[in-house]
Amino acid sequence: MPTAAKLFAALFMALTGAAALWLLRADEPGLRATIIAFAVTVPVAVFVGWRECGARAGGGYASSMLAGFRASIYMVIGAVLVLAVMQMFKLAWARHYDAPTEAVVDIVALAIGFARPLAETSIAATLVVGGLVTGIFAEMAARRWR
Repeated sequence: MPTAAKLFAALFMALTGAAALWLLRADEPGLRATIIAFAVTVPVAVFVGWRECGARAGGGYASSMLAGFRASIYMVIGAVLVLAVMQMFKLAWARHYDAPTEAVVDIVALAIGFARPLAETSIAATLVVGGLVTGIFAEMAARRWR
């Protein structure tokens, strides 16, 4: 069932993902890669915010903040894996791999390569604070609109 908490969680998690991606892609010139990354990250963030954080709102601020933090981690994992699979298919069409198993195994290496810049302090702090704020606003919405 749609609730205000789920809506707020989805919205704020999407803003968190967009802010982190904006910080990540601020110094890169490739506009096409940025558009694709936004097109992947924001829907993953909305889905995770709705399913993970919004569904757990209403149990107190501490549990909602934890759910927001957990949703932030899930968002990163989901977006990185989707981007890695997309890159794997791009490389597979360019005949970069000799066997299908090589392509599947390369997904892990590609995902690690995509996740490496997320360890920067500003991006990691944005993800953590954004997840906590998402949890707070989801809890506020759950208490306000039952």
